[in-house]
Amino acid sequence: MTLDQPVQGARSGPRRLGGAVGIIALSTAVLVAVIALDVYVNTFLATLVGLGYPLVMLIAFALRRDADTNPVFQKRMFAWSTGICAVAFVAYLSGSAAWTNLILGAGRTVDAVVLSEKVTDSLHGTGRAYTLASTELNDEVPGGPLVERDALFQRGDVVTVRMDPAGRVAPKLPGEVDSSAYLLLFLGCNVLIDGTVLWSVRRPGPAPA
Repeated sequence: MTLDQPVQGARSGPRRLGGAVGIIALSTAVLVAVIALDVYVNTFLATLVGLGYPLVMLIAFALRRDADTNPVFQKRMFAWSTGICAVAFVAYLSGSAAWTNLILGAGRTVDAVVLSEKVTDSLHGTGRAYTLASTELNDEVPGGPLVERDALFQRGDVVTVRMDPAGRVAPKLPGEVDSSAYLLLFLGCNVLIDGTVLWSVRRPGPAPA
């Protein structure tokens, strides 16, 4: 009888790990889907789909074997869930920017004239949207206005931007497109989320005497 518990623990380890890997895959899939909706459709629809992300995290925590019987874990569960959702939100914002940069990385660099300016406010922050006309295409730059939170331009200024000829995403300044900061931040957030999921299904230690 004394050997049964270690054997059962050894057998349940791969099942817990497999469940964690499944939750990690599902978590990543939801994030990628939300980012794709934000990039190719609109932010509102991406937000609606993203509201289901906390449910994925609750499932991950529920996989822990002693979730119902460990008072300490129950007290910390809300804090961990809130923290993961906050990290996931940062991953969504950085992932959207990284995906946009990936598209623009294969685009064209053109000189454009600033036609007009408009103040914007979104999940990505407050900034200014500049309508641009390409000096090469003799038409407005496809993809929408150039949205900037730091750089300031005046009507008539000539700006060098990276654009997507297909118009799938808005243009950006070349320096922003070439930066890997958003991609690294997205990957870092996912590592933190995945590590927490693995922690949540680890084998609980012995109960205190």
